Amino acid sequence: MKKIIFGLIICLGLMNIQMPVFADNTKDIAKTQAKARKAEIKAKKAHAKVEARARKAEIKALKKTYKKVTGEVAIMRALELMKNSPAIGAYGKIMGDNPKLKPMKISYKNLGIMNVNYRNYNALSEAKLGGIHIYVNSKHKNAPIEAQSAAIAGVTAHVDKKESVNELVYAKTLEAFLWNYYLKKNPDLKKDNSTLTLRENHLLYLYKQYPRNSREIVNTVRKQRQDIKYIWESTGYTHREYADKMGKIYEAYLAVENLPDEKFMPVLDYNEEPVEIPAITEEDKETQFIQEHIRSDVKAKPVPEDHYIHQVSDDNQERCEICGCPINNEAPKNTEE
Repeated sequence: MKKIIFGLIICLGLMNIQMPVFADNTKDIAKTQAKARKAEIKAKKAHAKVEARARKAEIKALKKTYKKVTGEVAIMRALELMKNSPAIGAYGKIMGDNPKLKPMKISYKNLGIMNVNYRNYNALSEAKLGGIHIYVNSKHKNAPIEAQSAAIAGVTAHVDKKESVNELVYAKTLEAFLWNYYLKKNPDLKKDNSTLTLRENHLLYLYKQYPRNSREIVNTVRKQRQDIKYIWESTGYTHREYADKMGKIYEAYLAVENLPDEKFMPVLDYNEEPVEIPAITEEDKETQFIQEHIRSDVKAKPVPEDHYIHQVSDDNQERCEICGCPINNEAPKNTEE
């Protein structure tokens, strides 16, 4: 019994000796953890300050660059994306390489207030005396800047008050192409549920059905725009100009599809010359009115533009591919000499 009691006394003594040591270790661990948390919080605050300064500097630089174009930071960022994309030609138009020779103005606007028929438009342009204005539907304000960039690029195709099927198809094709380019760089964009993203995805789907000639987009434009479904050409979008522009987009599309690495970037209409808009006389207006109100797909083929060399059609060796004139082995004379 004495041995047992003695053993208990020794155990209690040892416990009393170890307890302070254990308590001290616990306090040390708690202090170390607290210091680590403080250091982590301090590092996060410092990082946040650095990011805030960087954002402030970025916005300041953007405002300096785009002060004549827009006051919306999201649109500025969308333009920065466009500047470093194949659609640098559209960016150039916005910055002043357009018939007005002035930077375009871009802002958000409730398009339904302008015209009830515009309420579902993604964006539209308006030529005024002071220059060309682009209005992005205000409901797309929070859409990804890539989607906004694609929509704005498409609208740059419209530089006057005249519209045509060729012009609208090119605008939508450019928009779809640029959206496809952005998706190649960031596939997760396609999962975004904003209205503008859903529309861009649908437009790209239509384009990919027939990327060589955008046939599905042509059909959509003609269904949606009954007022111009028979008007094929407009300023800067004659059949020859349209074919050239669409060919460039198709080549760029193939390049983007076949070259996943970003070392190569196709460029569309870089340094495109501004289109001069001629003054329209009363006689021209009358002729234009007659041409635009023909209601027959056969007769609605636009009056061919003057050209100097007939091109033999692959389908008909006796007719010119451009104007349909009989070929007599003689080229029209150059009347400008």
